[in-house]
Amino acid sequence: MMGAFAAVYVGVKWTFLPAGIHCIVAVLAACLFGAIWGILPGLLKAWRGINEVITCIMMNYIAMSMSNVLIRAFIYDRAKNQSFRPAETAELPKMGFDKIFVGESGTPSSVNAGIVVAIVLAIVVWVVLEKTKMGYELKACGFNKDAAKYAGISEKRNIVQAMIISGALAGIGGGLNYLAGAGTGIMVADTLAQQGFDGIAVALLGMSNPIAIIFTGILMAYLTVGGLAMQSFGFVSQVITIITSVIVYFAAFILFFSQIIAKFAKGKGEKQNANAEPGDSGQAPQPPTPPTEGGEQA
Repeated sequence: MMGAFAAVYVGVKWTFLPAGIHCIVAVLAACLFGAIWGILPGLLKAWRGINEVITCIMMNYIAMSMSNVLIRAFIYDRAKNQSFRPAETAELPKMGFDKIFVGESGTPSSVNAGIVVAIVLAIVVWVVLEKTKMGYELKACGFNKDAAKYAGISEKRNIVQAMIISGALAGIGGGLNYLAGAGTGIMVADTLAQQGFDGIAVALLGMSNPIAIIFTGILMAYLTVGGLAMQSFGFVSQVITIITSVIVYFAAFILFFSQIIAKFAKGKGEKQNANAEPGDSGQAPQPPTPPTEGGEQA
């Protein structure tokens, strides 16, 4: 939410920037505000051991209230009870997607370069996690921070660094949402944005794999847009929430049963190894050699 406010503020106020630079600066502002907002949960996790999920949920409500205050102070549209929409120079370029994705009535969609930015960021995150030293240290601290500390990795630095990166990515996501050129601003309301909770479902379905998240994100987007279209046929809006919940639950059950099967297979293999005689080569045991006249075996 803080990243969304930063992007909209730059999009509304910094109209002196040229069209090619304005949207980039707005996205960078969203990235910066999101990264700053992720510092506090990282510090609390690293130095006090406070669960980051709890602190982030609490910070969401603080961000909601703070963004409402800032919107009313700087970019408030009283007629619509929301922020002013960003200037056209701050909107993301369409890159021809509006001509490819066209509605049934012939109206162009608001698909823009944001989807390309999201895919590129997912690939960059995968490369960082899988191919760099920093990614190795981040994953080591995530799996077992005590073992990482024993191996000489600064677990506190990596925890804070991970939260900063997460905040920056979340800020970019919030900024892209309001720079899409859909003609909407940030609503001044006491409710949290649904996009953040959708991101949790996307991460769960993608098993926290950056490449898989690309496809699960597209799936969730289709479900969301399709749910809105279903309302014109008399379906209530809660149907899409039910469908999404069922998908997430089944995905969780798949993970649960796969872990049980893996544990069962591992235990069965260990039992077979324990029952096997050492040095057993599949041949019948040889009888002992009879002793010789001297009382010794040959």
